Amino acid sequence: MFRLNDAVRRYQAQHQLQPESRRVAATVASLSPRVRPGTTRVVATVAAVATPPPEPAHIALLIKQLREEGALLQHQENTLLVRPTHWQQVDRLSPHWQALLLFLQTNENGDDDGLGRSA
Repeated sequence: MFRLNDAVRRYQAQHQLQPESRRVAATVASLSPRVRPGTTRVVATVAAVATPPPEPAHIALLIKQLREEGALLQHQENTLLVRPTHWQQVDRLSPHWQALLLFLQTNENGDDDGLGRSA
């Protein structure tokens, strides 16, 4: 049986891109005169918290681009359903999945018509 979660984890491990918070933490750790083991983790946490959430216009544009590329985005109750056409779409979706779900819940009626778009 094919497991999407395992496939995504393997793909991400092979094509591991360094998240912005890790880059910030690595930069701070390398520039600091004395690095303590917990410093990098603290800086990464602060960087993640300080990162502003994506704006609704950005999320709407992301959804439009993904749908134009053939990805299927739907929501059912409190679940985001995604059928990407290629793995790079998963990389673009991953950091914003909560914002995508919230946007779809507030701006679309669900999947009553099978497309996840409002009538």
